[in-house]
Amino acid sequence: MRRKTLSAVVLCASAAIGGSVLAVPPASAAPTVRSDFNGDGYADLAVGVPGGTADGKARAGFVSVLWGSVDGLGGSASRIGQAASGIPGTPETGDQFGFAVQSGDLNGDGYGDLAVTAPGEQTGGGSAHEGAAYVLWGSEDGLRSGFTAAKGRGDVRLGRLLTVGDYDGDGTADLALAQNGEEGGATVLRPGPLAPGTSTDATLVSAYGFGDARALATGDFDGDGTDDLAAAYSGLEIGGTHVRSLASGSWKDIWTASDSGSALAAGDFDGDGTADLAIGLVEPDAEADGTYCEDRLGGAVATVLGAAGTTLGGPASCTTQSSPSVGGAAEPEDNFGAALAAADLDGDGSDALLVGASHEAIGTAERAGAYWELRTGGDGALTGPAVNQDSAGVAGTAETGDLFGAALSAGPYSGSAHADQAVGAPGEAVSADDLRGGVWYRPSAGTAPRPPAVSLTPGRLGATGAVAYGGVLAR
Repeated sequence: MRRKTLSAVVLCASAAIGGSVLAVPPASAAPTVRSDFNGDGYADLAVGVPGGTADGKARAGFVSVLWGSVDGLGGSASRIGQAASGIPGTPETGDQFGFAVQSGDLNGDGYGDLAVTAPGEQTGGGSAHEGAAYVLWGSEDGLRSGFTAAKGRGDVRLGRLLTVGDYDGDGTADLALAQNGEEGGATVLRPGPLAPGTSTDATLVSAYGFGDARALATGDFDGDGTDDLAAAYSGLEIGGTHVRSLASGSWKDIWTASDSGSALAAGDFDGDGTADLAIGLVEPDAEADGTYCEDRLGGAVATVLGAAGTTLGGPASCTTQSSPSVGGAAEPEDNFGAALAAADLDGDGSDALLVGASHEAIGTAERAGAYWELRTGGDGALTGPAVNQDSAGVAGTAETGDLFGAALSAGPYSGSAHADQAVGAPGEAVSADDLRGGVWYRPSAGTAPRPPAVSLTPGRLGATGAVAYGGVLAR
């Protein structure tokens, strides 16, 4: 088994896109790559396929793992589902295994592990779909075993959203999950240690009466060394985003905003060493006096910067396709900001913000989709180019309904010190009536000249039974 020493900048990116590095290895050991499931030194990418057919069961779902290598993603892939030995559960119609996926070293053994949800799972023996969350352990042989970490209860459904972190500061990983019911939803915590035989119960973080959590993200927003949980939520009479801390022993809001959104990303966008927060597809609370984004045509992203000694105490800005030096043109229903990810793409110590707009029209192709690489300038504004399937160096052709940019992720898939990118296009069509999707692998910008982006489709990868492949990407 070969291990390579990777830049610390790669580790910073993990907190930026939904989690944090959960185990600090000995000084003599190479740092862990959070999604390196087989310990070869390259990040791997887990693709959730919750609508896929598994073991003959429609929408049973499965996970497709694209293995990293010196050439990045695409050389090999593995299918992981509940029909496999060592994987908990049994594939059943409507389980939606792979609905949310999140990587991280969850037991501190140096291998990346994978948390997976199945919100359609039946756990109570009746007809209700309570949902469940699972942990799959990384090893020299990849993801070959796991256990049931959390189960839904009663008339609520667990697992539509997922992130990981050490929120209580005890040195073990925890799972933060969304729970949805007819009269409202909640965020809940399955505290660590994550191990077989431990309780599958989850404890309440926040309840949203007649509303639901819409997005989750993890980061150390107050600089105290312990992970905090950011959640965007909305409902009939509520809406907003808050950051909650468990450092005092009970959950407390340490930052709030009246704007909600469909996506969150944490990262250090201005390179000052503090965590910042991006809120994608901003929606203001109708009862609030103001919003970060007055202009929201086609979608908007609010970025709130951190400041030393405070929680998100720096300036805030709003970015749309109408902003100066942002590629494209704002049009209704573009979905700009519906997908976000953050990572250091060029090794300068600050994170870029990747912004997806799955419904962006490219020429006459409606909902073809695009994404942006945005960076913070000296004035704090985000600027950067748009990328789509008609862009130079990107495989394929922009076509109606591709939904390119519907999901985004980044990691050192080729072992580079700079993060490579993965872009989902779940509407990519094999034929007029066969929408199987795909993932585009775009190598690091740190390589000159930059290699072309390649398309990885279910047919090429042998992912039979796939539906909307690329709609769910682990971070």
